[in-house]
Amino acid sequence: MNKPVYICISAITLASLLLAITYSPSFAQLPLLPESASVSTDLRLLPEPFYQSDLTTQPAAALVIPDTPTADEMRAALIVSASFGRMSRGKVPLSLVTTSQFAASLLTSQNLIFVGKPAGLPMLSLVSLPAPVTGTTFVSSEMLPDDGVLQMAISPWDNTKVILVVGGNTDAGVAKAAQALSVGGIQTGSSPDLAIVADVQAGSSTVTRADTSAISASTGRTFGDLGYASKTVTGTGTSTAEFLFDIPPGYTVAEDAYIDLVFSSSSLLDYTRSGMVIYLNSKVIGSVHFSVETAQATILRINIPQNFISAGSNSLSFDVNLSPLNESAEEAFGLWATIYSASLLHIPLAPATTSTGLQDLSSYPYPFINDPTLSNVAFILPQQDPTAWAVAVQIAYYLGRSVIGAPFYLMAVYDKQIPDEVRQNYDWIVIGLPSELQVMGELRDALPAPFEEGNNVAILTKLQVVYRLPMDTELGYLELLAAPWDHAHTILAVVGNTWGGISQAGNALTLPTLRSMLEGDFAIVNGEMISSTDTRTRSVVDSISTSATAGVVPVAARPIQPASPEVIMKRDWIPVAALGLIMLMAIILTVVVISGAKSKKSVK
Repeated sequence: MNKPVYICISAITLASLLLAITYSPSFAQLPLLPESASVSTDLRLLPEPFYQSDLTTQPAAALVIPDTPTADEMRAALIVSASFGRMSRGKVPLSLVTTSQFAASLLTSQNLIFVGKPAGLPMLSLVSLPAPVTGTTFVSSEMLPDDGVLQMAISPWDNTKVILVVGGNTDAGVAKAAQALSVGGIQTGSSPDLAIVADVQAGSSTVTRADTSAISASTGRTFGDLGYASKTVTGTGTSTAEFLFDIPPGYTVAEDAYIDLVFSSSSLLDYTRSGMVIYLNSKVIGSVHFSVETAQATILRINIPQNFISAGSNSLSFDVNLSPLNESAEEAFGLWATIYSASLLHIPLAPATTSTGLQDLSSYPYPFINDPTLSNVAFILPQQDPTAWAVAVQIAYYLGRSVIGAPFYLMAVYDKQIPDEVRQNYDWIVIGLPSELQVMGELRDALPAPFEEGNNVAILTKLQVVYRLPMDTELGYLELLAAPWDHAHTILAVVGNTWGGISQAGNALTLPTLRSMLEGDFAIVNGEMISSTDTRTRSVVDSISTSATAGVVPVAARPIQPASPEVIMKRDWIPVAALGLIMLMAIILTVVVISGAKSKKSVK
């Protein structure tokens, strides 16, 4: 074949492929794999690499459990979720999947945490573990039958991701491994990627931390008191400075919270385009417009809404935008803004009530975090409902983020299998479809809005305002009540008229923007709208209902921590390259035609 013609055909082919790839829907759905990197499997460094403090956007993780977990395996999964909520300060997006939901798309996009016995996690046989799976058993010369095992390995499906195994060959071993993880400070033996857990002893109720980020119950604290030096951001564009602080367990925030922010900025800024926005737990609480006055140290008082502060860990962040007077690189010199360690956080605290008086959804997560080890909390779950399990993982993650106890002692039991000890000694969080939970029938007369047997739509007889919505509207319900058998204990029902409704009810307890809207003893969640009511006092905000039971529609498990905006890897270069190749093709084709014409002319 004539060489120019061959080049022309090759160019056409490559251009066509590039254009096809660019606009192929299937390509758009495939994960874009990162470059290979060295990943640590040292258990002593946990929560790294799951949580990396130097990253603005944390990598997602999936919690993988058996299709039919025992109650102890489910308990272990909730303890692991609570542990990562606390260790990552609620920043690692965590979702729950069962082995049958385990999809290839997960294998190349997330770190994985397996919880349970090997028999229910068959894919672990493909992982090169320090205590490998042989048949249905973890094998290690160091293990006794009821020991727990913590081990970490590089994912065989993506060498930039890791796999953490929290397991054992018995239910007792799995529980030990989960509780050891909740304590932190993992002790390894001959290999840093393997820890054998013989037992977990009750000890200190608080986790030892390297920082001093707890707010004092009696006085305010400066950023310096919290362990932070002054922070200076430089250069053009937007940068973020973050300060973390804890509300200690057993306390709730009183009124009149504020920040006395001490800051200054460069005098070389374009003041029309420079300033900063202040966020508390991702919600805006104030903003600053840089000016000539802020070139000197300035104090600004910013009032903090009481319900913006969470129990446990809190994030105070500053998005600082610096713009030069001129866009040229030379004029970008000398751009800066400083947030000083003398800034004061004034957050009055009061002891959290543990009384058995009138409970209110606005107090959530109390009373469930009255004990920082969560030893007062029992999750009551359906035995075959992955959606309810996923919501339980969400809630456990949030509770873990809200306390600093160790080890975690929360319980998980299945409906129809509730032991007397759980009835007598625990506050309950009941999750699922009302028609599939036997215990909801037992609670019917005490519920703010009961359910008829076999029906998932709440009976709203105590409300002043009732709205009629389409039959297929998915609704979540939150119902708070004292346990009928012991008014000293609290029950929170997290239910819905569909599986999607259950997820919405869970969102209302875990997403700050929704949680701040809760009050009373009963709430209906319709997407991002919440209608709260106190049926005991007839204090009604508003209420809604459907005229009939909606159909049950399965929904996918939602990440626990709201995912940060994705970093989009652009493919804009592909159309440009394809266009360039087409132009090259046209040039080559012209040369071929002219060359052919000359050849014919010379032959003549």
